[in-house]
Amino acid sequence: MLNSYKKCIIPTTALFVFVVLNFTTDGLSKVQAADYIKKPSETHHQSFEPYPNKIVIPDPKPRGITVRVKEVMTYEVVVDEQKVASNSVTMEDLELTVVKDKKKINFHQADCYFYAKVKQTQERSTDYVSSSRWREGEQYWLSDGGKYVEWEPWSEWYSGSKW
Repeated sequence: MLNSYKKCIIPTTALFVFVVLNFTTDGLSKVQAADYIKKPSETHHQSFEPYPNKIVIPDPKPRGITVRVKEVMTYEVVVDEQKVASNSVTMEDLELTVVKDKKKINFHQADCYFYAKVKQTQERSTDYVSSSRWREGEQYWLSDGGKYVEWEPWSEWYSGSKW
């Protein structure tokens, strides 16, 4: 009789655990579904002015139109003179690694054996306007084989209008 009692307890316990988990996960999924379809809080729809000047929306509102922009980036890079003379310049010779944090390069453990001033220009043009800006930088070669550049800030945009 004890064996039949044990046979009855295990399936009953398993059934109880299954029912409890089923109700729990069902409740969680209903909560998640309810949260998913909730409308945003009313703060998204309140009228407030976070800026000192009032925002004016033009009336009538402007209509957008697509304009094709052509952008050309040009930069100078120093390449080994022998490679240029032998016409063996590769794309790797034209790559520069932009230094974002100078502290990550330990100049005491990597010898810098070449410095050069370089320049980069950026031109944007459409059928209606063209603009360009430039910046200078310092390129240096380190003994680890890397060619690095530190760019100065961009100049202002200089434009010529075709309107």
